Amino acid sequence: MSISMPSGVIKALSFKQPFAWLIANGYLLVDDRTWGTQYRGPMLIHASKGLYEQYYQHIKFNTDVPIPDVDKLEYGGVVGIAKLVLCCKPGELPTGVSRDQRAHFGGVHHDYFGFLFEQARPLPLMPCAGKLGIFELDIDQLLAAPPAAQTELF
Repeated sequence: MSISMPSGVIKALSFKQPFAWLIANGYLLVDDRTWGTQYRGPMLIHASKGLYEQYYQHIKFNTDVPIPDVDKLEYGGVVGIAKLVLCCKPGELPTGVSRDQRAHFGGVHHDYFGFLFEQARPLPLMPCAGKLGIFELDIDQLLAAPPAAQTELF
């Protein structure tokens, strides 16, 4: 079952780059959070305006992931969609999830919750503000928004 472009109000979650790009492009399957959720279903991947530089450098120089240069990553809007299929403690994740498909360098704290994503795919940038936690965005409003002013592009 694939996720088509949704319409209406959809759940969203913000990530710093490169996490947003990695999840939207299917390289990162699990994001670990200090909190859990009962929600399962489509999730918009929102790229905040922040960059986790150390993790970006690790991905760029220690993996075969074809991550774009920092200035080519998109910030401040929806960059993808995925299906959140599971939220559980680290030891409860499916055994097929490798360490490289998780966001952390070392071990994951046993009290954290792994958000397992499937069927991820990138979307054209839809600029919008993010929020903490899971929030809702109206896709129809985002798609109907006028393009960014020319002055913002330079």
